[in-house]
Amino acid sequence: MKFDTNTTLLVIGTLIVAAGAYWYFFTGTGSETPLTPSGDPIHQAQMQFEMLVGELKPISFDTGIFSDARFNALVDITTAIAPESAGRVDPLAPIPGVNETE
Repeated sequence: MKFDTNTTLLVIGTLIVAAGAYWYFFTGTGSETPLTPSGDPIHQAQMQFEMLVGELKPISFDTGIFSDARFNALVDITTAIAPESAGRVDPLAPIPGVNETE
C-alpha cells in the first residue's frame, strides 16, 4: 500500500492538532483562572456585587392589587386566530394542470 506525502502530512498534522486540543482542554494546565478563587482576597467588583444583592433582598411588592375590584373587572379581549392552510408541500414544484411549454 503506497501513501502519498500529502496524506501523511495531513494525518500527522491532524494528530498534532488533536493532541494539542486534548492537552489544552483536559489537562487543566491552560491559562484560565479558576471560577472560585481559594485564598485570594475578595476583589472590588465582587464586593460591589454582594453589596447590591444585599440591597435587593429587602425589596417587596404589594400584591393587594390582585384583590382590587378594578383589577378583577378587567376583561380579556384577545381575538382568536383562525387556522389557515399551510400551502403547498414543495412551493417550487410545477403546478399541476399548468402548461409549462408556453
